[in-house]
Amino acid sequence: MRTNPLAPLVLLLCGAIPYAHAADRVHAGQWQTTLNVAGQSITRTMCLSTDDAALINGDAASIKAFADKQGASGGCKVKDVAISGNQVTVTSVCAGGKENVGTTTYHGDRYEAVNTNGTKAESKRLGDCK
Repeated sequence: MRTNPLAPLVLLLCGAIPYAHAADRVHAGQWQTTLNVAGQSITRTMCLSTDDAALINGDAASIKAFADKQGASGGCKVKDVAISGNQVTVTSVCAGGKENVGTTTYHGDRYEAVNTNGTKAESKRLGDCK
């Protein structure tokens, strides 16, 4: 079974999308993410709602709940979430039982993320949702 090629993006974004406030990992708004998968680059924008931002800004359990909600369409399930300083690590298992570990590092209004399956992402907040 082939998994959704955007599933790694969802799982990388699950860790959080940051903004300037140290207490919050993310603020609602329009985000642009460039995902590099198997030598191909995909750029997408997404509007992050206030409710989803609240989940991402919570503890590991609320981040896991958000990630599971987002990753379900790609056949992935979050196994573990760890938070350490400005990094969030999400361990997931996708169709076929393959485990992936994605680590997201935050820098104010942007972040970088890497996944053990070779996927890399860079994201920045563009402003309010359009």
